[in-house]
Amino acid sequence: MKKLLFAGSIILILGCSASEKTAQKPEMPKGVRWVTSSAEYIGSCKQIYTLAWDIVRESAQKETGAWAVVLDIDETVLNNVQYEVELFKKKANFSDETWAAWVERREATAIPGVKQFLDNVRALGKNAYVAFITNRDAPLEEATIDNLKMLGLWNEKDVILCRRDKSDTKVLRRQEVMRGTGRCEGQPPKNIIALFGDNLKDFYAVDGDAGLQKVLGDAHDDQRWGTQFFVLPNPTYGSWERKYK
Repeated sequence: MKKLLFAGSIILILGCSASEKTAQKPEMPKGVRWVTSSAEYIGSCKQIYTLAWDIVRESAQKETGAWAVVLDIDETVLNNVQYEVELFKKKANFSDETWAAWVERREATAIPGVKQFLDNVRALGKNAYVAFITNRDAPLEEATIDNLKMLGLWNEKDVILCRRDKSDTKVLRRQEVMRGTGRCEGQPPKNIIALFGDNLKDFYAVDGDAGLQKVLGDAHDDQRWGTQFFVLPNPTYGSWERKYK
């Protein structure tokens, strides 16, 4: 009987130990799993670009001069979820160093639906322009363009405006696109008919807490969502985590 009780105790202890190990094993974040595994993610992205194309085509017909669509890059044109997966496996957090190394690898994939959309836009003629405005740092521009080229997402007529420093806001860079100045010198002034992004700051300037509250109020009632503003799903990260700071 004592032997049986002892054996039972060992089994119970081992069982508890195994359960604890199973319970302690961290799971991939749900947002990352959704992007890597769900059909809904693919469908959401394709749906946005398909619906946006109908609206952009109609808007372009009303333009008499040059016009542009402006797209953020990360999680809007390029999918970087593999970087998130690798961070998780290494139990590491985001850092400028690991991010730069990832970008230099040129291994980001295309967001579902974006290639067909860009092909359609460029086919609308000489007045159509594509501008990429990204907060990737300027030294990463070459690697970014290479990655876009590898996926068939880049055209020599396109322009990319990476961030030179923190003062180089997306608002300022959109002005360069509209005016044909700075990094867009040599191109005509253009009317921006659509913005694409995964972050509130891809559409609005957020300046301080007071500015944020105004933007959040404006965004709630803004009629440009779905007509000029098109937001891609990104459940893995964003400035919303830092209250847009």
